[in-house]
Amino acid sequence: MRKPGISLDSKERRSGPGRPPSIDSARLLAAAREVFLEHGIRATTLEVAKRAGVSEGVLFHRFKSKEGLFSAAMNFDAEEMPDSLVEALRTIEGLEVREGLVTLATALLEIGRVALPIMMMSWSNPQSFAGGTDDKKRAGFRKFLRELGAYFERKMDAGELRRMDAEVLARALLGAVHHYATTRILIEPGDSVIPEGMYVRGLVDLLLNGAVPSQRASSERRFPQRNSR
Repeated sequence: MRKPGISLDSKERRSGPGRPPSIDSARLLAAAREVFLEHGIRATTLEVAKRAGVSEGVLFHRFKSKEGLFSAAMNFDAEEMPDSLVEALRTIEGLEVREGLVTLATALLEIGRVALPIMMMSWSNPQSFAGGTDDKKRAGFRKFLRELGAYFERKMDAGELRRMDAEVLARALLGAVHHYATTRILIEPGDSVIPEGMYVRGLVDLLLNGAVPSQRASSERRFPQRNSR
């Protein structure tokens, strides 16, 4: 991830009557990060400004949008997100399939913790789709989806998974992770959501074992064996 390096404008450095108090970028971003971690996507630039002790005008002088402020505060480059997804997938090579999927889903949720709010904010900003940036993101996601499908294919070839459509399996995993991450962002204060670790383990168990009992277990339930005497 890139490190935000935002220089202070010379006009902001000067202090005097009628001028807003100055603040260095590191302190401003630290305040913004605190607010975003506390309130998530619902946090406002006014709340950030109050926490930092500056005016909203100072924020928008250095960061052109709430999306830009969030990206800098969370140290996240949206253009690098597809590469981060692919890197997360490559780290599980060599792991047993269950351990690998738990590790991958956990990593994807961590990426989504920052990426999804930025995506949501960008949807309200038409300029975010200009210049082909959005096309690059889509191409990067398609690459990740192909690589995840190829991972499942290799596990099927190795006999660790039964033969099925690898893309369906890949999309099922990503869709479930995306839904949980979105729910966690949009949850109302006072509501609760299943703990992340419990959700991830349950999801992987469902993907690997399904919801229908095995034929043997099903038969035993329908035709219980009599106790021998």
